[in-house]
Amino acid sequence: MAIVNRDKDASEQRYVFTSNQSAVVGVSAIVHLGVAPCAGQLLAVASNAFGLSGSPILGVQIQRFVVGSGLTTIPVNGSSLLTVVAYSTSGLQTHSLPASGSTLVQLLKGDDIQLVTSGANTAANYVAEAVVQILQDIKSDYGV
Repeated sequence: MAIVNRDKDASEQRYVFTSNQSAVVGVSAIVHLGVAPCAGQLLAVASNAFGLSGSPILGVQIQRFVVGSGLTTIPVNGSSLLTVVAYSTSGLQTHSLPASGSTLVQLLKGDDIQLVTSGANTAANYVAEAVVQILQDIKSDYGV
């Protein structure tokens, strides 16, 4: 019998996306964490920042392209935005996400997981990670 995703330990059923980007913010900027290679569920997002100027605010969002409809942006954490403080002050910060099973944290193949920044005249180097639980029994990356 073939090994399928459901036969694996929970730690083997996850992808971790990591990003390290600098952003100077006037209105907003996008920090891309990764593109979901298959159906999944967003479990956690954590971030920290170095070299802060001002008080940047981060929100988690998913951008999804639907053929015939175009691009859709899904704000995952709604109004629970995270005001980022320097890593040397607070350490790693985690974002508030909806409960597991919520449609807001369900990912389709090709969804772009992002952090969106806001806060006038702020700048930082952001390091962020997202953990995604794979939901497919037979896991494939972009159909392979």
